[in-house]
Amino acid sequence: MKLKRVRIIIQPLEGLKKEWKRALKGELKGSHKRGVIIFPTVETLGKVLSPARLEILTVILKERPKSIYALAKLVGRDFKNVHSDVRLLADVGLVELRSSGKRDAVVPVALYSGLDLDLAA
Repeated sequence: MKLKRVRIIIQPLEGLKKEWKRALKGELKGSHKRGVIIFPTVETLGKVLSPARLEILTVILKERPKSIYALAKLVGRDFKNVHSDVRLLADVGLVELRSSGKRDAVVPVALYSGLDLDLAA
């Protein structure tokens, strides 16, 4: 299965509130779009997609590590810090965490092949 790119949108909370109100009134259908992640500010995006987390995403895509421990070794960082970064990336929707069945290992899997940033949304 070929991965698609995710579209990252910067949309202030006011714009999101207006969109939700329209959706609740039935004026909008399917407000949640697959392959789209919305951040309220560029600052928030920068905090979530820090250089260390972007490195993690790149390594997951290229190396396909079999566990978070293996990923930590590949990026040369402490397991605990890599684990919390991978969890955050999973919470945002960029990574999926799958059970490998081996000693409770969790396999990080990239959900997208790349990022497209849309500042004009």
